[in-house]
Amino acid sequence: MPLKLDFTLAPDTYRHSLNGHPVVMHSHHYLTLVTKLAEDLDDVGGPQILADAVEDAMRVMFDDYFQKNGISDIQEKQEICTGYFSAFGLGKITISGTAQSGEACLLRSHIDEGWLMKWGEYHKPINHFTRGYVAAVFGALFERPARSYKVTELQGMVTGEQQSVFTVEAA
Repeated sequence: MPLKLDFTLAPDTYRHSLNGHPVVMHSHHYLTLVTKLAEDLDDVGGPQILADAVEDAMRVMFDDYFQKNGISDIQEKQEICTGYFSAFGLGKITISGTAQSGEACLLRSHIDEGWLMKWGEYHKPINHFTRGYVAAVFGALFERPARSYKVTELQGMVTGEQQSVFTVEAA
């Protein structure tokens, strides 16, 4: 089943929604600055706060979409989740795995590309947004609660790699 995308714009507030959920359309500038802020607040857990917020927001959207469209097949859910990533303008992601472990690869990452344009290469991966996104995907695929998965970015485009690679482990 192809991903159904219903983008709307409220005529009174000019706020966007996607499939009935409020969204802010992607911007290299915005997400790069949010990521930099999380990095700057590393001493108080900024990167994990960002990842957790994304996990919580995306999980609601995934669960709602699956319920409204009667989707229970894992493969179909996985395709919907990777489709959402691209629909948000975040790039291209592949996701695979089981309820115990998995992997995600960013073939294109607008967050990493934005960081590279603004600050150049960095000494460690920075895609905390995608860590949260991937955690939400695995939680939704296998119907587990928030914080059920630990997602680690092993390599990132900002460190000079061709792709960003994430591992997923059941917590």
